[in-house]
Amino acid sequence: MKRLVGALIAGALAVSVHAQSSSGAQKSYAQALVDREVARHPDLLGLALYVTPPGKPGSVIIASRDPAQLGRKADAGELQVVSSGKLRSGVSGDRFQVELPLEDASARTLGALSVELAYKAGTDTHALEAQALAIRDELAKRISHARNLLEPAQADGRVRLDSYGQKLLDEALERHPDIVIMAMHATIPGTHDNVIVASNIGRIGKKADEDDMRVVNTGKPNLEVNESGDRFEAELKFENAAGEGIGAIGIVYPYKAGADKVALQRKAEQVRDELARQIPSAARLFDAAGANDSAALRLIGRTELPGYSGDFDHFAVDLAGNRLFLAAEDHGTLEVFDLRGGQHLKTVKGVETPHSVFYMPDRNRLLVTDGGAGMSKVLDAQTYQVTGTIKLVPGADSIGYDAPRNRLYVVTGGKDVNMAESYLAEIDPRTGEHFGDVKFAANHVEAMAIEQTGDHLFINVTDKNYLAVIDKRKRAVVATWPIHAAQQNAPIALDESGRRLFVVTRKPGKLIVLDSGSGATVATFTAPERTDEVVYDPDNHRVYIAGGEGYIGVVQQQDPDHYVELARVPSATGAKTAVLVPALHRLYVAVSAGEGHTGAAIMWFDVLPRSAPATASATPTH
Repeated sequence: MKRLVGALIAGALAVSVHAQSSSGAQKSYAQALVDREVARHPDLLGLALYVTPPGKPGSVIIASRDPAQLGRKADAGELQVVSSGKLRSGVSGDRFQVELPLEDASARTLGALSVELAYKAGTDTHALEAQALAIRDELAKRISHARNLLEPAQADGRVRLDSYGQKLLDEALERHPDIVIMAMHATIPGTHDNVIVASNIGRIGKKADEDDMRVVNTGKPNLEVNESGDRFEAELKFENAAGEGIGAIGIVYPYKAGADKVALQRKAEQVRDELARQIPSAARLFDAAGANDSAALRLIGRTELPGYSGDFDHFAVDLAGNRLFLAAEDHGTLEVFDLRGGQHLKTVKGVETPHSVFYMPDRNRLLVTDGGAGMSKVLDAQTYQVTGTIKLVPGADSIGYDAPRNRLYVVTGGKDVNMAESYLAEIDPRTGEHFGDVKFAANHVEAMAIEQTGDHLFINVTDKNYLAVIDKRKRAVVATWPIHAAQQNAPIALDESGRRLFVVTRKPGKLIVLDSGSGATVATFTAPERTDEVVYDPDNHRVYIAGGEGYIGVVQQQDPDHYVELARVPSATGAKTAVLVPALHRLYVAVSAGEGHTGAAIMWFDVLPRSAPATASATPTH
């Protein structure tokens, strides 16, 4: 691409401001952005962008919710906002107006922005100012530079603005907020015209230039720093899920002199590959976003955790108290979040190598299994002070809870504490009473699934590649079922009413559906690599598989004997543990920074209700 951030549509700058009204055939990109924000924020009473067009003597309104305002010159107050970089606000009747600097994706000031919101006596004006700033920041993420705003919103009417490609791109930007600009190039079905099918800076339908086509035809990347030296641009060959070339993708990151260009290129390649897994064909990119889209999860939020460099382990939920707990294994902390809003509330110290968290709402206590020398901890969930320890064999890790019997099962021992054997301890989590252990001649025992109405517990003996069936009342292994389809069986989930177990392996990544009565294999599917959590959703009859490879595998259960892969929902590299909160219809995922080197975070997804039964596969084992 002839400089992704510098290319312009021929003749775009010659279009007059008045010809770019929201009703005109040549709607400007600026007007499209305004229309988008108004649709996203129905409470917006007014929104206007002030920029100085090339060849014009001063700053004017180039886009507005009110078309009658187009072309109006900026007054002294609006010009002062641009020169000072500070916002101005005030009340006018039933409206609260905020004027603030308009910025591009690199935080460079382009002009001014006017935002008008409803006002009545007693309204928190600071909150209204914050809302205006948030709208400004949403706009900035979709502006390359001032000239970009004056380009037509759509360069080719054959390419829709609400395409599946645009949906994928928007979701990727949510997952990777450090990306400044992204644009996808692909060929319009039935033609030889390679164009921009999706981007965060408009130009939809713009034909590929010589640089773009060189990447498409040779597969060699274009890598360069822009003229101002603040952006690194990587344009890469773009492929579909089958590895077939479909075009090119341009990804731009912030840049400072001396930054590691190779590392930035690798980040861009990771994002490119993450997207490719969601693309069956180039033609699919041009479809409407909802066409043939078996939606299961929708990303709705992400909280970054700067400064964290290791792995996370498991979650726990305090629904009534609106808290989400996460064991920060390599950080030696317990992280606390607002359950509904996602904000990071607190870092709790006093643990060494936390793995699993068990919350007791009746006592407002937390039990944290700790692989460190200091044993597992009991914490007051109000003060977060350690109030006691649970003395078991060292190396406490995975847990499972039998609610009717009030028994917590804890995996201990094993390779992490240099032991050749592992144990499954049975305790009362409220008193700490230890009832006994089941011993395994194995140094790696992983997750378990527990019947709540039956007598069995199922646990993965990972280094021996079998699933052990335990009689809870006898505290004894009553069966061992070899896992033949793959190695390193680790996460597990249970559909107790349907009598099905969902076992995930890591070598390679496989989901294996087993009959919980006999151990017979019912179905197998490809699963994301490096999975640490598999979750069964009984309300929607789905299985969610969180993998460090960068996506959540979603398998639909049509009935206990029939399954179909519903979706591969992009998450992030290292997003490998998860928790389902059915009351909120949400799935939370922890992004461990240790794998992707892209920053630690939590992400949360809306769980979309099951629609018509899927019909893509009738083969029970494949």
